[in-house]
Amino acid sequence: MPATTQIIYQPYVNGPRGALKPGIPVICRTADEGVRRAERAMAGGSIVGARIVRVFHDDAAEEFGAPEYLGEVGQVPEEP
Repeated sequence: MPATTQIIYQPYVNGPRGALKPGIPVICRTADEGVRRAERAMAGGSIVGARIVRVFHDDAAEEFGAPEYLGEVGQVPEEP
């Protein structure tokens, strides 16, 4: 099976002592959809930030490629 591309909306919430904690990631159809989800969640107060990431997934090898950061909203941890 060929490699597939996934766009992931990774939300962040406040953790202990003000540290950022990752929330549950959501697969989106497009980067724009991920940004819209992040903006709505921030407006509703359920997250403090989000990062939109594209990754390549090779099902046959069960491997993920390096993430490509497409956008950020609010507070997010520094890129690794």
